[in-house]
Amino acid sequence: MAPANAQVLERYSPALGEVQLAGMPAVVVRPTTASGAQARIVYLHGGAYTTFSARSTLFATVPLAHDLGLELWSLDYPRAPRTRYDQTVPGVTEALRAACADGVPVLLVGDSAGGGLAVAATLRLQRRGCPGPTAACLWSPWTDLGAPTSSRAPLAEVDPILRAEPDLARAALAYAPAARLRDPDVSPAYGEFTSRFPPTLIQCGTREILLSDAVLLHHAIVAAGGRARLEALPGMVHSYPAVLPQLPESRQARRRMRRFFELLRKENFAGRS
Repeated sequence: MAPANAQVLERYSPALGEVQLAGMPAVVVRPTTASGAQARIVYLHGGAYTTFSARSTLFATVPLAHDLGLELWSLDYPRAPRTRYDQTVPGVTEALRAACADGVPVLLVGDSAGGGLAVAATLRLQRRGCPGPTAACLWSPWTDLGAPTSSRAPLAEVDPILRAEPDLARAALAYAPAARLRDPDVSPAYGEFTSRFPPTLIQCGTREILLSDAVLLHHAIVAAGGRARLEALPGMVHSYPAVLPQLPESRQARRRMRRFFELLRKENFAGRS
């Protein structure tokens, strides 16, 4: 990913730094467009829990921070098989708690596996009664790791990103044993949602094998009385705002994210006044 990262760094010229959140390192992206607004993005990268890092996914986070005009903290969570879900989810939960502890509004963004991890950590925070993110935006979230391969088959031939099964199934087993693949920490679509779950924007494409994961999560949030919006863009591929950040459709997706978060912040401010 080095060439793609170098390209976005040259184009956007952000300042990069580091921060520790409950012992977990995070890369800080400070865009030139930052307005000093009291809000931040917390980002969880994709990679099927087994690949990528906060540094290797600058190609996704730098344009995101720039277009939203907010500082971004990208968590460098540990990857399977060195660590598994029973270590990763608690660790990310603590890091997210630390990121939300100062009361600054947080937009939690998760890409693919990072989307599932974002949901699992938020549900844990809510069970503990801890402050959490103001809102969430999830790009093609992987929320059902136990889904049978046959359920992915209808879209496998048209998905250019994730069509290489059984790699996805192998990654799932690197993250959790087969008997725990429907555990809510592993497959958060089966978690216990309430109306207090943060307002959530789910963005995905119609040409990806994880389309059903996005639909399943959307249904779970809405059925519990929560606020969720699903944007399945016709013809687009898995995590297109992350993997193809310069497409017009990706730039439009980020603009919709910005409006979504700004409207929620105005609502919260009006509710407190």
